[in-house]
Amino acid sequence: MSRAIGNKGEDLATKFLEDKGCKIIARNYYVRGGEIDIIFADDDTTVFCEVKQRASKRFGEPSEAVDINKQRRICKAALDYSSKNKNLDENYRFDIIEIIDKCVNHIENAFEFIEPK
Repeated sequence: MSRAIGNKGEDLATKFLEDKGCKIIARNYYVRGGEIDIIFADDDTTVFCEVKQRASKRFGEPSEAVDINKQRRICKAALDYSSKNKNLDENYRFDIIEIIDKCVNHIENAFEFIEPK
C-alpha cells in the first residue's frame, strides 16, 4: 500500500477518534525497528494504535495483519515513547483500527504488551 493511501486511512482514523472525544498526541511515531500510527489519550489512558486499511475482506480482516512480530515492534516503539515522555506508570493500552472501504472498526485492547527482543 502506498504511503498516500496509508495517510488517508490514518486521517480517517484520527477523525474517528477525535469525534469520540479522544485527544491525539502523536502520529507516525518512529523508532529504529518500530512505529506507532497514532498515539492518543482516552480519558486517563495513553493508547498506542495501529491502523490497518483494506479495500475488502477478500484477504481477511485487516487486524489479522497485526501479527506477533508487528505487535512486538509496536511495543518497542511504545516503550521508547513512554521512556522519553516519563509516563511509564500511566495507564496504557494497544488498539487496532481497521478500515474497510471507509468503514471504521475500533478494536480496544487488541493485544497486550509484549517485551521487545
